[in-house]
Amino acid sequence: MEASSSGSNKRPACNNCKDRKTKCDRRSPCSSCVAAELNCQITRRAPEKRQRVLISARYDKAMENVDRSLQEVSQALQKLLQNSKQSQESPKGSPATFIGSHLSDISGLSEGYRGDSSFKAHVQRATDALREAATNLEFSMTEPDISETMSATQMIQEAADSKETTLSVGDTHSSSFQVQFPELEGRSLPPLEPVLKLLRLAQTEKQRLFIDVPVIDEHEFGQLCQKVYFAMNDYSLSAWAIVNTGLFYLFINLKEHNYSQVGVTPSNIQANSRLLSANLEAAIQSLRLCQDPSIEGCQALALLATFCMKSGRSATAWSLIASASRMCIDLGWHRLPQNPQGSEISKEEKIFWYVYIMDKGMAFTFGRTPSIHQYDVATKRPPFPQDLPGASGHVYAGFLEFAVIVGDVHIQLFSAAAQRGSQQTRVESAKAFAARLIQVNNDLKQSLLDHSPIDVMFQDASVLLDIIMHCLMTIVYRIVPCNESNSHPLQCNIGCIEAARQALFTTVHAGQTLGQRNPIGWNMFLNMLFSLVPFACFVVLAGNTVASSSTEDLELLSAAISAIKPIAASSPSGRKLYDICRSFYQYASFSIARQTTVPRAPPHPDASATQLFDHPAERGFSVQLDNTEAPSYEHIMSPQDWDTVMNEFELGIGAGAMASFVEPYITFDGRLS
Repeated sequence: MEASSSGSNKRPACNNCKDRKTKCDRRSPCSSCVAAELNCQITRRAPEKRQRVLISARYDKAMENVDRSLQEVSQALQKLLQNSKQSQESPKGSPATFIGSHLSDISGLSEGYRGDSSFKAHVQRATDALREAATNLEFSMTEPDISETMSATQMIQEAADSKETTLSVGDTHSSSFQVQFPELEGRSLPPLEPVLKLLRLAQTEKQRLFIDVPVIDEHEFGQLCQKVYFAMNDYSLSAWAIVNTGLFYLFINLKEHNYSQVGVTPSNIQANSRLLSANLEAAIQSLRLCQDPSIEGCQALALLATFCMKSGRSATAWSLIASASRMCIDLGWHRLPQNPQGSEISKEEKIFWYVYIMDKGMAFTFGRTPSIHQYDVATKRPPFPQDLPGASGHVYAGFLEFAVIVGDVHIQLFSAAAQRGSQQTRVESAKAFAARLIQVNNDLKQSLLDHSPIDVMFQDASVLLDIIMHCLMTIVYRIVPCNESNSHPLQCNIGCIEAARQALFTTVHAGQTLGQRNPIGWNMFLNMLFSLVPFACFVVLAGNTVASSSTEDLELLSAAISAIKPIAASSPSGRKLYDICRSFYQYASFSIARQTTVPRAPPHPDASATQLFDHPAERGFSVQLDNTEAPSYEHIMSPQDWDTVMNEFELGIGAGAMASFVEPYITFDGRLS
């Protein structure tokens, strides 16, 4: 009994019980099969062989890769959730990451404008001649010959018009390279709500930005803001730069009575201005050398150059405006066809002439060759003020005339070819330019009087142009010799001196009005002035003050120093200019005090008529010279006097830097003892 029970426990269930899902008593045959009258059978399975799995190094490495991938996915999801949360909490606007991430196809950059000397122009003339010849011989040629000739000329024309592409070694299309803008990473824009109100205000009330920099209008700027703030697709770096520059000037030039309408406070404006200024600095650092010329690119470069000019960064502004000038030429804007009579000035013309003015002014200030040459410009000048009636048209016409005159002055007076010519020719040209400048400036003033009262925004521009004209007149008159016999070496032509006085007087008066009304605007005004024309009027009047001992001119120099002082804190170049002007003023004050307080020393037989006096100025200096230590020589500009000034007073710059301004005019009798 025990044996059978033990055997039954080891016997598996029969096939029928497994199929019918019934309990098998594991007998042979089982009771279920007996009751059902079935054949009780058992099918035995072959025993499975178990294999021991060894965990190898490859298995461990694969598991580590899976684990690392899961961690990366987890981190990416966490970062995405965090960014989504931040964007919901902070309405800062579109991030800079929407800026297009592909380089221009450098190997296939747009050919741009090709002039009459280019290969393309020669091909065009040849194909035109072939077509004309084929047309003339049409009756003497068979139809297949005519068709073949026309097909050949068409093939040549298509080949000439096709885009140039030069594939690089191991070429993959250049757009596969991703552009990285690390300077723009994490950049944001001002809050959306005040920006929308600001754009609505610009549609109803004219803002200074669109007057000072007429390369873009309110409607186009609003569209770019919409493109950047509500970025559905990538946008260009140029669009980012235009939006940030425009918003920067819209905020800082916002009038106080509009604060409540826009919903901002002075602290909000300062914060937004700092944010936008930092964005612009990053945008300038992110500019690439190779980029296709475009309208948007020219607009961005012009706006960024203006930003740098008004910030006192003339060197960077020059690089930007030079790039804009080349882009205008690449686009062929210097050879634009003439518009039909009565049509409005096109966008391309507005951008081109603005860049032209900045290029001429900055090139003259730096003493460099401009990028756009007047002799190669075929684009017709806008007929201001017909195209733009009122005071604004006359102001724009004045600036354009200034740029044209500056270009001619550079060629005829200061170019290498002009300086190799005769001095008499230069003098005659200088007199003609002076008369031309006087006429243009008088016409502008009369036109503005006829349209008075003019808006304060145009008033500031007219004052800027007036100072520029007189500064340029001063420089032109420097070529003309002094008309007095036995004149002092620092004394200039009377026309030069009067122009310098008028330029400084207007600057002082503007500082007392605009400077008091808007200190930030006055700072930008000065930086713009000194970017467009050299401040030679101060040097001329300082020299005349030394030569004539004029206390009135000395007072004007002092007032001018006070007027330009704000730029000393805005930029290194502004500080340098202020220090140099202050040094000239201190030297002029010192020389006048010596001549008015000490009796003359006996003149040297070969010395000039100007006498040297031994006592220092009592006003404007903290250090005084001992009367007994003064050397007995005559000329005020002799080396001993120069050393006395530089050794006794701390002027902030070295003797070499200051002497470089007046060295061509220094004469002395040769006695160095």
